[in-house]
Amino acid sequence: MKIVAILLFLVTFIAVGSNAAAQDANPCDTPNNLPPSFFEVEKGPQGDWSVSLLPDPKQSEDANVPVVVVGAGSIQGPADRRGLRLGCGVLKNRSQKQVTAIRLRWILARGQDRAAIARQGYTPDTVLLDGHTPAIELSIQKEGFRRTDFSIINFAAATERLAKEGMLSGDYLLIVGVYEVVFADGSGWNAPTAVSK
Repeated sequence: MKIVAILLFLVTFIAVGSNAAAQDANPCDTPNNLPPSFFEVEKGPQGDWSVSLLPDPKQSEDANVPVVVVGAGSIQGPADRRGLRLGCGVLKNRSQKQVTAIRLRWILARGQDRAAIARQGYTPDTVLLDGHTPAIELSIQKEGFRRTDFSIINFAAATERLAKEGMLSGDYLLIVGVYEVVFADGSGWNAPTAVSK
């Protein structure tokens, strides 16, 4: 199994789920003792595609975003059964409040639009698809970090509308950020939605 990891700040992607995902037994709390099932990669779209996974740079640049993704990793399946599984990611609470739950946001863009996104943000011309996950219950102390499993983001499901008869081609960016934050005092924060076609 080929392992591909993207390192940005700490080492460590689309949600099809129902209820809040509790983090009581968070495998990423013990990264040196991950269960074998953590490395199983669901079969994804076949074809000539590539994807780069990165934390949302627009949120990192915005001081008003209280919790940001600072690291994300992925595991790619073998060549004969293409697939991608998001692995452990790292969240940073930049606020002075304790976090009790978050919802992740994902944005799928073409790799060639990376510079345009950096210049002008997310537009209908640069965002192919976007979505968010169900709530993930977890605790992050004020100004603290927390590692959690990002596999709640399902790459096969996210790209299903772009694939033709199970085949996908192209170079993509899968950008992961934070969609919603719930604080221990009952207050919350929501990100503006990205603009997809």
